[in-house]
Amino acid sequence: MNHPFFSSLSRSLTRSQWAVGLLLLVLCTQCQGPDSAAAEEDTGEEEIKARAAVTVGHLQTDTVTDILHLTGLTAYPAKDVLRATTTGYIMAPAPVPGQQVGAGQTVFTMQTKESRTLHLDKLTGDPKLRFSGIIRISSPRAGVMATVDKLAGDYVQDGEQLGTVYDQSRFGFVLDVPVTQLRYVHTGQRCRITLPDGRVLPGQVAEPLPAADVSIQTQRYTLKPLGKVPPLPENLTVTIDLDKSAPQVAGTLPREAVLTDETQTSFWVMRLLNDSTAVKVPVKTGAEQNGRIVIQSPAFSPKDRIVLTGNYGLDDTAAVQLSR
Repeated sequence: MNHPFFSSLSRSLTRSQWAVGLLLLVLCTQCQGPDSAAAEEDTGEEEIKARAAVTVGHLQTDTVTDILHLTGLTAYPAKDVLRATTTGYIMAPAPVPGQQVGAGQTVFTMQTKESRTLHLDKLTGDPKLRFSGIIRISSPRAGVMATVDKLAGDYVQDGEQLGTVYDQSRFGFVLDVPVTQLRYVHTGQRCRITLPDGRVLPGQVAEPLPAADVSIQTQRYTLKPLGKVPPLPENLTVTIDLDKSAPQVAGTLPREAVLTDETQTSFWVMRLLNDSTAVKVPVKTGAEQNGRIVIQSPAFSPKDRIVLTGNYGLDDTAAVQLSR
């Protein structure tokens, strides 16, 4: 192995290997350069894309009132049930639902079963005679026939219900107030009654009824509408709004700007530190009116930028991007 020929061959191979290695190193460097730059650009684009697109707004000063929203029902507190005073048959003509009746007006006419069997009305020739077996049932007050339970020709027992008459002049609403909210409701208090079709009627709390619902613990009040009332059926569900406090000036934010947890015990908003960072700020909320929530604390400056949309799911100190 110490022969001069082998020593020269070994040196020659070593130089060739160094040359090849250097060439490969140069080629690898040239190939990796553009890929590395592209990878860095992709990373930058991903960081930009990771920023949440948000819109911002400012605290707004509004005049708000804390409102108690309750549910009520239409009612006719003055109603009369017309009943049969004997056993017999209903004679024509029979009233129809919705028919107007006057005080003392005959609504139902009955014929006793004895009169029907013996034809007493034909024997006497005068159905107005007392022994003819014709019985007239009149309405004690003026109103409208709400229900008609028996028709002409029907056989009824003594005391059976024939129909009901509602006194439309005594129309009103019934309001069930939870016992935890009784301090906000009092006799003579004004209220707003919203019908299912969106119409709003002014009303007034008339009087409490001396009974409470044991199962749901509510106190019942009667409400008197103020002004003209459209014809409404009984037991129609309406919304009753009562003011819990006097109007006050307070700072408000849109409902979508205020976030909360699953139990709705903690509330917060996202405030911008700069154009690219939003931080979580716990807040204490108040009444809500027309889609805006009162912010009781902390005291935000009118210049503070609050995230209005795109804030859902953002962590504290989140990277954001303003939407134009």
